[in-house]
Amino acid sequence: MSSTLAATLLGQFLPLILLLIVAWKGTLRRSPRYLLPVLLAGAGLVIGLLFRLQHWEGAVGILLGSATVLLGCYGALFARKPTKTRLDWLKLALVAALGSWGIALAFAGPNVVRGFSSLLTVALWAVVLDFGYVTFLRRPTNPPAAAGSAAPR
Repeated sequence: MSSTLAATLLGQFLPLILLLIVAWKGTLRRSPRYLLPVLLAGAGLVIGLLFRLQHWEGAVGILLGSATVLLGCYGALFARKPTKTRLDWLKLALVAALGSWGIALAFAGPNVVRGFSSLLTVALWAVVLDFGYVTFLRRPTNPPAAAGSAAPR
């Protein structure tokens, strides 16, 4: 395998792999009431994109329906969360960008879709970088006292 092909494949699949890691650590997979509709909506967006590329009938309906289900289900899951962190808000922004991209793909021209694709890329990297910071880099603000030392009064 040439190094150019390897770099291209890494550039294409690395964001998806990182997004799968974020999704695996999230709460969506632990709530089956919302998981199945969100997965079906994601699959519908991919199928709608393929229909749109082939100029087949039904692409607009598939894209619009999938984007609506995605926005509705994830929005309902987000509204039910008792505490919302910055990462939760960034995930909501990512889902909103993905749903908006699907709606734009259904109705708008290529220049509008390109803008939503850029917004989607920014939201994806914001989620991945914040997840990496929160999960692996952030230190607790008040570290626990060392064993044997007296706690300050």
